Amino acid sequence: MKLWLKALLSLAVMALLLWQIELAPLLAAFAATKLELSLLAFALFLFQQGVVAYAWHILLAGLNRNLPFCKTLEVHCLGSFFGTFLPSSVGMDVIRAYRLGRYLERGVDSASAMFVTRVVGFLVNFLLALLVAIPVSHTLDNPSLFGFVLLLTAMFIACVWMVLNERMLGLMKTVLARFKLARIADKIVGFRAGIMSIGRDRRAMFKLIALSFFYQSLGIVIIYVLGRALGIELAIWHYFIYIPLITTITVLPISLAGIGIREGAFVFLFAQAGVAQAQALSLSLLLFAQTVALALLGGVWYLFAREQNGLPKPLASSPVIQKESF
Repeated sequence: MKLWLKALLSLAVMALLLWQIELAPLLAAFAATKLELSLLAFALFLFQQGVVAYAWHILLAGLNRNLPFCKTLEVHCLGSFFGTFLPSSVGMDVIRAYRLGRYLERGVDSASAMFVTRVVGFLVNFLLALLVAIPVSHTLDNPSLFGFVLLLTAMFIACVWMVLNERMLGLMKTVLARFKLARIADKIVGFRAGIMSIGRDRRAMFKLIALSFFYQSLGIVIIYVLGRALGIELAIWHYFIYIPLITTITVLPISLAGIGIREGAFVFLFAQAGVAQAQALSLSLLLFAQTVALALLGGVWYLFAREQNGLPKPLASSPVIQKESF
């Protein structure tokens, strides 16, 4: 889907929501926001980003890449600055993998670690979405909802399989070689080799899966705190039902950075629990504001980063690295 179509869809959905809700109740919802709870939610959000960077760091350690955690965290935040307004979160990950790859002897290892981190994170989210889609389908009297989430999960797994399948890789190498792009083919081979190497490290994968469940659950708690800041009096279990579904819907590459689609999903699903549309939209916008704030912090970090004085030198890999405990 072309970028201008995604932007048009995002603008159209946002315009429809604002026309339907009107500005006055939306401003009233923001005015009633409790500052202390908003700040608490943002502090938890920053901690959550540290968890993501740490998961990435663990996988790099499994590949014997001796990279300080602070450098991984720096690249994660700088990637937020450069990638927040790209068409999808995938673009942000590409920037992060590219920047971190400049510190490694084999830059493709950063992409492999990022890929595995994202895949496991998405699989955990899809699992949560499948589990919560059952009671939500019953509540909304819409059994097709579970089928929709199941279809998205199957499509995601199929895409991952195509990326890692050896025959597909061989076909891709043949095509690239015909167009004299053998160097790109070699990068792809190294990318897959890094992924398979990470997958064989059971200890690292166990840590990653545990961190992914923690990360996803913490994300739901953060949105719950934001909801309380807006005066939404819903029990936390409602969030554990709705947020995985919203995240799954937002994954669809049909809008600009999920804008519009995410807000519409918040308004529709939270309305099922009796939440006012203005409050639901405010909740989604506050959540997006956290992402923008992280991007601004990443921009400040970028201004003070030493690497601006020249290209960074690759950090030497170590043949033996002591695994971090979890």
